Amino acid sequence: MTATGDGSQRAERDSARQNGRSVMGDGAEWRVYELPAGSYDRRGSASLIFESSDAFRRIRTYPSDWRELSDDELYQVSKRP
Repeated sequence: MTATGDGSQRAERDSARQNGRSVMGDGAEWRVYELPAGSYDRRGSASLIFESSDAFRRIRTYPSDWRELSDDELYQVSKRP
């Protein structure tokens, strides 16, 4: 990948992160955002990202109305197998 491609993907992730929301779970604050499939993602599907200061979770199957879920309901999505 070129440096330009890296910058484009980084900008896309930063934008998604800014448009996400924060929830509390297990004593930590999690930033939750939807990330479109990357150009090298062989699964070709968007992911719901849960990011804290200590962990990162990528959920491939999640409700389309995730923004409308309560904080507790949304955090439970991050624990799905």
